[in-house]
Amino acid sequence: MGIGWLIGLASSSILFFFAYFFFSSNNYKRRFKDKYDLRNHFPYEFNYESKFFDNPLGNVSLVMSMLFSIAFYSLTAVYNNKNGLVLFVLISGIIYSILIIVLNFVPIKYLKTFLIISIFLFAVSFICPASIALASWDHYRESKNVIALVLLIVAAIVALFNFALTMNPKLSLNIKMNVATDEKGNEYYVRPKYIMMAFSEWIMFFSLLIDDVLLIVLLTII
Repeated sequence: MGIGWLIGLASSSILFFFAYFFFSSNNYKRRFKDKYDLRNHFPYEFNYESKFFDNPLGNVSLVMSMLFSIAFYSLTAVYNNKNGLVLFVLISGIIYSILIIVLNFVPIKYLKTFLIISIFLFAVSFICPASIALASWDHYRESKNVIALVLLIVAAIVALFNFALTMNPKLSLNIKMNVATDEKGNEYYVRPKYIMMAFSEWIMFFSLLIDDVLLIVLLTII
Protein backbone atom coordinates (compact mmCIF):
# COMPACT_ATOMS: atom_id res chain seq x y z
CA MET A 1 0.00 0.00 0.00
CA GLY A 2 1.34 3.43 -0.96
CA ILE A 3 1.56 6.36 1.43
CA GLY A 4 -0.90 8.20 -0.84
CA TRP A 5 -3.74 5.99 0.39
CA LEU A 6 -2.95 6.81 4.01
CA ILE A 7 -2.69 10.53 3.26
CA GLY A 8 -6.08 10.33 1.56
CA LEU A 9 -7.66 8.57 4.54
CA ALA A 10 -6.18 11.01 7.04
CA SER A 11 -7.17 14.03 4.93
CA SER A 12 -10.72 12.72 4.56
CA SER A 13 -10.96 12.20 8.31
CA ILE A 14 -9.82 15.76 9.00
CA LEU A 15 -12.17 17.31 6.41
CA PHE A 16 -15.17 15.38 7.69
CA PHE A 17 -14.29 16.37 11.26
CA PHE A 18 -14.44 20.06 10.42
CA ALA A 19 -17.67 19.44 8.50
CA TYR A 20 -19.06 17.74 11.62
CA PHE A 21 -18.21 20.75 13.78
CA PHE A 22 -19.61 23.24 11.25
CA PHE A 23 -22.90 21.42 10.68
CA SER A 24 -23.38 20.55 14.34
CA SER A 25 -22.71 24.13 15.50
CA ASN A 26 -25.26 25.50 13.05
CA ASN A 27 -27.79 22.86 14.06
CA TYR A 28 -27.23 23.67 17.74
CA LYS A 29 -27.79 27.38 17.11
CA ARG A 30 -31.00 26.62 15.20
CA ARG A 31 -32.35 24.28 17.89
CA PHE A 32 -31.42 26.20 21.03
CA LYS A 33 -31.24 29.78 19.69
CA ASP A 34 -27.80 30.06 21.23
CA LYS A 35 -24.25 30.09 19.90
CA TYR A 36 -22.20 26.97 20.54
CA ASP A 37 -18.88 27.75 22.21
CA LEU A 38 -16.39 24.91 22.59
CA ARG A 39 -14.86 26.69 25.58
CA ASN A 40 -17.88 25.98 27.77
CA HIS A 41 -20.00 23.40 25.92
CA PHE A 42 -19.51 19.64 25.99
CA PRO A 43 -19.40 17.66 22.72
CA TYR A 44 -22.50 15.67 23.71
CA GLU A 45 -24.54 18.89 23.73
CA PHE A 46 -24.67 18.78 19.94
CA ASN A 47 -27.08 15.89 20.48
CA TYR A 48 -28.62 16.90 23.78
CA GLU A 49 -32.07 15.38 24.24
CA SER A 50 -32.23 14.49 20.55
CA LYS A 51 -32.04 11.56 18.17
CA PHE A 52 -29.23 10.81 15.74
CA PHE A 53 -31.04 12.28 12.74
CA ASP A 54 -32.01 15.49 14.53
CA ASN A 55 -28.47 16.49 13.59
CA PRO A 56 -28.08 14.42 10.40
CA LEU A 57 -25.26 16.25 8.60
CA GLY A 58 -23.21 16.72 11.74
CA ASN A 59 -23.55 13.17 13.04
CA VAL A 60 -23.00 11.52 9.66
CA SER A 61 -19.91 13.69 9.16
CA LEU A 62 -18.61 12.66 12.60
CA VAL A 63 -19.10 8.95 11.91
CA MET A 64 -17.48 9.27 8.48
CA SER A 65 -14.55 11.17 9.98
CA MET A 66 -13.87 8.55 12.62
CA LEU A 67 -14.38 5.64 10.19
CA PHE A 68 -11.73 7.16 7.94
CA SER A 69 -9.56 7.62 11.04
CA ILE A 70 -9.99 3.98 12.09
CA ALA A 71 -9.15 2.85 8.55
CA PHE A 72 -6.10 5.13 8.54
CA TYR A 73 -4.68 3.75 11.79
CA SER A 74 -5.60 0.17 10.91
CA LEU A 75 -3.80 0.26 7.57
CA THR A 76 -0.58 1.69 8.98
CA ALA A 77 0.36 -1.90 9.86
CA VAL A 78 0.03 -2.83 6.19
CA TYR A 79 2.20 0.09 5.12
CA ASN A 80 4.90 -0.40 7.74
CA ASN A 81 5.58 -3.22 10.20
CA LYS A 82 9.29 -2.64 10.76
CA ASN A 83 8.94 -0.46 13.83
CA GLY A 84 7.11 -2.26 16.65
CA LEU A 85 6.26 1.02 18.37
CA VAL A 86 3.98 1.92 15.46
CA LEU A 87 1.69 -0.84 16.74
CA PHE A 88 1.02 1.23 19.88
CA VAL A 89 0.12 4.21 17.69
CA LEU A 90 -2.21 1.98 15.67
CA ILE A 91 -4.05 0.60 18.72
CA SER A 92 -4.32 3.91 20.57
CA GLY A 93 -5.45 5.70 17.39
CA ILE A 94 -8.29 3.23 16.80
CA ILE A 95 -9.46 3.44 20.43
CA TYR A 96 -9.12 7.24 20.30
CA SER A 97 -11.40 7.42 17.24
CA ILE A 98 -14.05 5.18 18.78
CA LEU A 99 -14.10 7.17 22.03
CA ILE A 100 -14.66 10.43 20.15
CA ILE A 101 -17.80 9.00 18.55
CA VAL A 102 -19.09 7.58 21.83
CA LEU A 103 -18.47 10.76 23.82
CA ASN A 104 -20.72 12.69 21.44
CA PHE A 105 -23.71 10.60 22.50
CA VAL A 106 -23.20 10.03 26.23
CA PRO A 107 -24.67 12.90 28.26
CA ILE A 108 -23.33 13.95 31.62
CA LYS A 109 -26.46 12.68 33.38
CA TYR A 110 -24.98 9.20 32.97
CA LEU A 111 -22.15 10.39 35.17
CA LYS A 112 -20.26 7.15 35.79
CA THR A 113 -20.25 6.16 32.11
CA PHE A 114 -19.37 9.71 31.08
CA LEU A 115 -16.39 9.81 33.45
CA ILE A 116 -15.07 6.39 32.42
CA ILE A 117 -15.15 7.32 28.73
CA SER A 118 -13.53 10.69 29.46
CA ILE A 119 -10.73 9.06 31.47
CA PHE A 120 -9.99 6.65 28.62
CA LEU A 121 -10.03 9.57 26.18
CA PHE A 122 -7.50 11.50 28.26
CA ALA A 123 -5.31 8.41 28.51
CA VAL A 124 -5.16 7.66 24.77
CA SER A 125 -4.73 11.35 23.96
CA PHE A 126 -1.39 11.03 25.75
CA ILE A 127 -0.46 7.51 24.63
CA CYS A 128 -0.96 8.17 20.91
CA PRO A 129 1.46 11.12 20.49
CA ALA A 130 3.81 9.63 23.09
CA SER A 131 4.04 6.47 20.98
CA ILE A 132 4.79 8.57 17.91
CA ALA A 133 7.53 10.33 19.87
CA LEU A 134 9.06 7.01 20.96
CA ALA A 135 8.92 5.61 17.43
CA SER A 136 10.59 8.80 16.17
CA TRP A 137 13.31 8.48 18.80
CA ASP A 138 13.88 4.86 17.87
CA HIS A 139 14.28 5.82 14.22
CA TYR A 140 16.51 8.79 15.04
CA ARG A 141 18.91 6.60 17.02
CA GLU A 142 19.36 4.35 13.98
CA SER A 143 19.40 6.92 11.17
CA LYS A 144 20.27 10.30 12.76
CA ASN A 145 17.49 11.71 10.57
CA VAL A 146 16.88 15.37 11.51
CA ILE A 147 13.20 15.12 10.57
CA ALA A 148 12.81 12.27 13.05
CA LEU A 149 14.34 14.47 15.76
CA VAL A 150 11.96 17.34 14.96
CA LEU A 151 9.04 14.91 14.92
CA LEU A 152 10.14 13.54 18.28
CA ILE A 153 10.11 17.02 19.80
CA VAL A 154 6.71 18.00 18.35
CA ALA A 155 5.04 14.72 19.32
CA ALA A 156 6.52 14.91 22.82
CA ILE A 157 5.17 18.46 23.23
CA VAL A 158 1.69 17.32 22.18
CA ALA A 159 1.82 14.36 24.57
CA LEU A 160 3.07 16.45 27.50
CA PHE A 161 0.49 19.16 26.82
CA ASN A 162 -2.33 16.61 26.90
CA PHE A 163 -0.89 15.07 30.05
CA ALA A 164 -0.77 18.52 31.68
CA LEU A 165 -4.43 19.05 30.78
CA THR A 166 -5.31 15.77 32.43
CA MET A 167 -3.46 16.81 35.60
CA ASN A 168 -5.13 20.24 35.68
CA PRO A 169 -6.69 20.68 39.16
CA LYS A 170 -9.54 22.63 37.55
CA LEU A 171 -10.48 19.59 35.47
CA SER A 172 -13.64 18.63 37.30
CA LEU A 173 -17.40 18.57 36.94
CA ASN A 174 -17.84 20.98 39.82
CA ILE A 175 -19.19 23.72 37.55
CA LYS A 176 -20.12 27.02 39.17
CA MET A 177 -22.61 29.00 37.13
CA ASN A 178 -22.37 32.80 37.01
CA VAL A 179 -25.29 34.98 38.06
CA ALA A 180 -26.43 37.74 35.69
CA THR A 181 -29.26 40.27 35.81
CA ASP A 182 -31.61 41.19 32.97
CA GLU A 183 -33.08 44.62 32.20
CA LYS A 184 -35.97 44.04 34.62
CA GLY A 185 -33.66 43.18 37.48
CA ASN A 186 -34.34 39.45 37.37
CA GLU A 187 -31.41 37.19 38.11
CA TYR A 188 -30.53 34.23 35.91
CA TYR A 189 -27.68 31.79 35.56
CA VAL A 190 -25.14 31.83 32.73
CA ARG A 191 -22.29 29.50 31.95
CA PRO A 192 -18.77 30.50 32.99
CA LYS A 193 -16.55 31.52 30.09
CA TYR A 194 -14.58 28.30 30.47
CA ILE A 195 -15.67 24.87 31.62
CA MET A 196 -12.32 23.10 31.73
CA MET A 197 -13.72 19.59 31.41
CA ALA A 198 -15.61 20.52 28.24
CA PHE A 199 -12.78 22.58 26.76
CA SER A 200 -10.24 19.84 27.52
CA GLU A 201 -12.40 17.25 25.75
CA TRP A 202 -12.44 19.45 22.66
CA ILE A 203 -8.68 19.89 22.80
CA MET A 204 -8.34 16.10 22.95
CA PHE A 205 -10.62 15.80 19.92
CA PHE A 206 -8.51 18.17 17.86
CA SER A 207 -5.33 16.54 19.14
CA LEU A 208 -6.26 13.40 17.18
CA LEU A 209 -6.06 15.43 13.96
CA ILE A 210 -2.55 16.55 14.91
CA ASP A 211 -1.61 12.93 15.58
CA ASP A 212 -2.82 12.03 12.08
CA VAL A 213 -0.37 14.50 10.56
CA LEU A 214 2.48 13.42 12.83
CA LEU A 215 1.94 9.77 11.96
CA ILE A 216 1.96 10.55 8.23
CA VAL A 217 5.34 12.25 8.67
CA LEU A 218 6.63 9.31 10.68
CA LEU A 219 5.56 6.78 8.08
CA THR A 220 7.29 8.70 5.30
CA ILE A 221 10.68 8.58 7.02
CA ILE A 222 10.81 5.08 8.52
